[in-house]
Amino acid sequence: MSFFVCVNLVRRSLACILWFVCILPEIQGQSEGPSLEDVPQPGVAGQAPAPSIAAELSEEGDSRKPATRTESESRQFVVYGADFSTRVALASLAEDTRVALMQTIGKEDEQWEHSIVIQLREEEGPIKTAYFEVPGGYRIQIEISLARGKPVGLEGALLELLLIEYGLRDRAGEAVESVGVPLWLVEGMRESFRWGEGVREYGMYQALFDKNELYPVEKIMRVQRLEGMDPISKAAFQASSGALVISLLEQDGGQESMRTMLGELSTFEGDQVALVRKHFPGMNLGPESLSKWWALQLAQMAEKPFPYVLTINETERRLQELLEVRFNDSSGSLIAIGASDFRDLLALPIRERETRILPLAERVRQFYYRAFPAHRPVVREYLLILGEIVADKDERLAERLHDLQSERNRLAALGNRTRDYLEWYRITSSEELTGGFDSFVEIKNRLEAMSGKNEGPIGVYMDSMQRLFSEQARPQSP
Repeated sequence: MSFFVCVNLVRRSLACILWFVCILPEIQGQSEGPSLEDVPQPGVAGQAPAPSIAAELSEEGDSRKPATRTESESRQFVVYGADFSTRVALASLAEDTRVALMQTIGKEDEQWEHSIVIQLREEEGPIKTAYFEVPGGYRIQIEISLARGKPVGLEGALLELLLIEYGLRDRAGEAVESVGVPLWLVEGMRESFRWGEGVREYGMYQALFDKNELYPVEKIMRVQRLEGMDPISKAAFQASSGALVISLLEQDGGQESMRTMLGELSTFEGDQVALVRKHFPGMNLGPESLSKWWALQLAQMAEKPFPYVLTINETERRLQELLEVRFNDSSGSLIAIGASDFRDLLALPIRERETRILPLAERVRQFYYRAFPAHRPVVREYLLILGEIVADKDERLAERLHDLQSERNRLAALGNRTRDYLEWYRITSSEELTGGFDSFVEIKNRLEAMSGKNEGPIGVYMDSMQRLFSEQARPQSP
């Protein structure tokens, strides 16, 4: 009996050993992650999966060695290379961009057709994108260098690939010579994302409006790259592109029209203005209609909504514009009376005084809720003073006006300090170098290239003083 027991134990031990030897390689392979050959299947039911991209992306030489990979939530993005946390961050960024695009064009539940592969490299180099026609569709890929951290322009590159993928849907077997998306559409979409999220730069739009730095529609569509632009021109182009895209989306049926245009735009090589008018017929009312819609949208984006409370500096600038009474005297000359001189309005006849002051008081009253909270007592006091002037009262008006101006000066200084501190904090806490210093270097070189010759009597005096101090500073010979 003991002999048979020993034989059974030996048989069971051998069986366990054989099972362990056979299953161990499979367990190890799973721990390292799926092979690079395993490209996710497209999200459209009934479509054949895209072929493997291992030969183009792995560059490892040994196809038996599994590669690490991370998929995004929708599985449209597959990220290779780097460490796990970096892959997850890139996959999340790409997925957020996809969701924002689908929400913007009104197709949140739409399934994708072509997967997009993101290959992370440690070697330094620019962002590279490519697409390949394969049986059953296309494959799209992007290579990103992490040698200097997150590369500039990454979000735009990912959005461009998403727009290309959208334009290549249902086009398997077509002869597509080249693909691409115009820069104005990429930057305009990104601006519309920020606008939809509530990140609205009213101040920037207003400043660009005031300086007349915004791009006309035809010029927007001719821009092909941001490199070489100074910061102001770049901001103007991005803001102008955003206004154009938002104006298109806000037309009747704008989202549907945008989807149909995106289906054609990635392979379109003709006149872009004609293509926009084709898909947005509601704007095609005349040769200048597109520019008119665009200009109207820009004006709306520059206008701050009613609940928007102005900053200290914005409030002060607006008060300087509001608190001024203008009228023509008997000779036709223009008279302008500022806030500090409101007491002089008592010299006007009562009827004329009311005519000049009451409209001003109404404008100031409407401005009250837009003013910075610390300015509201000041605005309230100005309203009381204007009411007393209309009622022909003069109770310490000069002293009260002086005190109000002193308080405004104090608030203005506080606003400047706050602005300077916030700018300092933003610069010192920045984790990304934009490289946007070309304009400053250009100004420096232009100043250095000037002759330096001072004209006029002051210039002659300054030159003589410069020579005098230079001679005094020169060491004396023994």
